[in-house]
Amino acid sequence: MKPEPIRTSRIQVIRTGRPYGAWPLLAETAEGRLVVLSSSHGGDRCYRWDPETGREMWAVEFFVGGGSKAVTCPPGGGAVLASANEDGVERLDAMTGETLPSPYMEEVGTVWDVAAGLLPGGRRFFVGAGHHHRVFRWDAVSGDPLGAPLMGHRGCVMAVVAVPGRNGTTVIASGDESGVILRWDPETGERIGNPIAGACTRISQITSLIPPAGPSLLIATDADSTLWRWDASTGESIGKPISLGTEYPVVAPAVVDGVARLFTSGADDMVREWDAVTGELLGIPWNGRDIEALARADGSTLFATGSLEGDISFYE
Repeated sequence: MKPEPIRTSRIQVIRTGRPYGAWPLLAETAEGRLVVLSSSHGGDRCYRWDPETGREMWAVEFFVGGGSKAVTCPPGGGAVLASANEDGVERLDAMTGETLPSPYMEEVGTVWDVAAGLLPGGRRFFVGAGHHHRVFRWDAVSGDPLGAPLMGHRGCVMAVVAVPGRNGTTVIASGDESGVILRWDPETGERIGNPIAGACTRISQITSLIPPAGPSLLIATDADSTLWRWDASTGESIGKPISLGTEYPVVAPAVVDGVARLFTSGADDMVREWDAVTGELLGIPWNGRDIEALARADGSTLFATGSLEGDISFYE
């Protein structure tokens, strides 16, 4: 039976007043505080907003160029932000906007993407997609490297994700400009399984989702705006590729009402909702150029969309 489309209400709009878009990033601290961040100008500028009043709490401009961003919340409290750029990755206190010393992250060469993950035992880490065929691992709290860079790609690494498993394990997945995805053990750095390669063109984004039943999903989009799904453990393809019908797609996975769903946005300013397992289109719930989904500690899911006009809309 085809699942019902999601039903939500818009609960707030933050009008940032920042031109060239508002790309939201959400997190929840160990104390249960909602952290609302956004970037604009292609990632060169980042902001934190009060989720209740919409007031700007801090603003940072990255002078070496900005790119992908990731945030993680250590169990001791607070939040750490990582911002990829053409020199490496900058690390900030996401609560205050203050730069955190990170010499092992800042000068590794261009990093195209950065993601946050969790190691067994609760240690938070960042993983970076390096231009020179490398995948980096760093401790999120200290900024120290977690072993040598991972080598195996034959082209620029364009996207990374830390895929959580049901048994508390984590797998790093990295995709390159040739459309090849490699999987790694984040602790040992050893390769897992065979490369995932097929009809994909250059990988644009990789994300993941644990459905209520079945294997963890590895999800990627490519340069042709096609969405692909695999079993994260075996690398086996799941379903047919999905043509997203828009340029510059962004994917936000979520489990809502017991159904694994994918929400995609793009240049056409429409958010589409898909059944993550079957690939069926379920609806077009909202407008937005960017989409973010946060699974909260109370079991609810908070969604945020960003617009070119600089508005961040929240739904739940």
